[in-house]
Parts: sequence; structure tokens; C-alpha cells
Amino acid sequence: MNELLGRPQVFKLNRTFASFIADVQDAQYNPTLDYNKYEPGEMYVDDSDKPRFVSQEECDKWNAEAFEEYLKRKDNIEPFSIKDRHVGEVTYKLSNTADIDSYIDKLGDTVVALSDRLNWKAVLFLLDYSTPWLSQDNDYKPVKKALDYLKSIGVDHNFIGGFKASGQDLKELTKNLFWLIRCNAALPSCYFSGIDTGFTADICKHGNIHFHFYSQQDKIEVGKLATELGMTDIENEDCFDNFSATGAIKGRQIIV
Repeated sequence: MNELLGRPQVFKLNRTFASFIADVQDAQYNPTLDYNKYEPGEMYVDDSDKPRFVSQEECDKWNAEAFEEYLKRKDNIEPFSIKDRHVGEVTYKLSNTADIDSYIDKLGDTVVALSDRLNWKAVLFLLDYSTPWLSQDNDYKPVKKALDYLKSIGVDHNFIGGFKASGQDLKELTKNLFWLIRCNAALPSCYFSGIDTGFTADICKHGNIHFHFYSQQDKIEVGKLATELGMTDIENEDCFDNFSATGAIKGRQIIV
């Protein structure tokens, strides 16, 4: 079963997930933080092929505009700190398969198995910023098919919410979302979790699953089942593409 939910509806189903998204938004998109601010200096502006010097006045204007946009797009989430509850991160790689289509099929089966056997009740998917899922077109065939799939389940060009999925529909949704994660580089990151679980996870462009744990029990249970399913934990620096000789990802675009 697939269900489209508004962002506040998703957050009500998992406070840990909601707090994680709030922390990510602050760290990555808040333009008042020093490392997110525009600073004077040489930079490329307006698609120019040559850099030019940008003044403090221009930077102040851009920073003000960015902050206004941030206030419009960030989620208003009830404060619930998870920083002192963090118990670790683990990245899992599925066992090798002959080709990417077989791997993606196994990826869908794996997410379903984790959800069913660990009693997640359903899986919630959400972009970490309120951006429409259909905001980036892509003519690469697998991505176009994935975009058409989202439209078939009710997603329109204004939909910025999330998904609640289970069973066979969860498998199909996972497979299609993977193609957007892999190839539509202009989209924000996509995270998932269960109902009232103590973790947040994401599937990276290489097809590995990155878990952020806020419950020791969830960490132990996921680790045990991952081993049973033939998954192996890897270091983040070893997270590379398994489906191309050069590491380049076919169909990956940043066209908006």
C-alpha cells in the first residue's frame, strides 16, 4: 500500500525522524550559519564562463534573499533533541548482483524484509527540504519511468510531501525512488524511517543504505537482520559505484 502524506503528517508518525530532518535543514540550508553564507570574493555568477569579484553589498543582498527563502521552505517542527541519543552510523552494502536492475530488485526486497521482520509497520520516505518530487525532469529512460510511476500514484508537480508504504508497493516505490536519488542530482537528499522507530536512513546514489541510529535496540536488530540478509557493513570512504568502470553515473544530471 502507498499513501501520500503531507510533511506534518510524516513528522507526527516519527518524532526522531522529524528531529533528524530539522537538524539537517538547519545544517545544510540555514544561510545565517557562517559556512552557508555568501562571502565577498571571486566567483562564477549568472552562468558566466569567467569568475568576477562579488562585493559585500551583493553578498548581503543574496544572504537576505536566501534567509527569506529558508523561512518559507523549512519545516516548523516541534523541538525534540536527538543529539544526545545518537548511538552510531552504519553503511550497508547488498551482496553483489550481475547488473544494476538485479541489484535494484534486491534493494526493494531488502527494504521490505527489514520493514516486515523488524515490525516497522510501514516505511516513510521524505526529501530533507520542501522541494517538489517532480521538480527535475530527466530524459534518461529509467528516470523517466520512475517519474511516470510517481505520477501514476498521485504525485503532481506541487507535491512536496512524503510517502508511507508497505508490502509489494514498498518494493516498487523503493526501486523507483532509487532512480531519482541516483540520477536527479538537483533533488534534496531522500531519507526514510519506520513508524516510531529510532533510526533514520538513506539510500545513496551507489545503492548502499546509510543508517543513523538513535536507539541501541534498533541498531542491534538491524545489524543482526542485515547479516542474515547477506548485507555487509562498509566504511563511508569505501562507498563507491559498483555499476561503472569509471565511477561516472549514467543519466545523472543537475538540470532543473
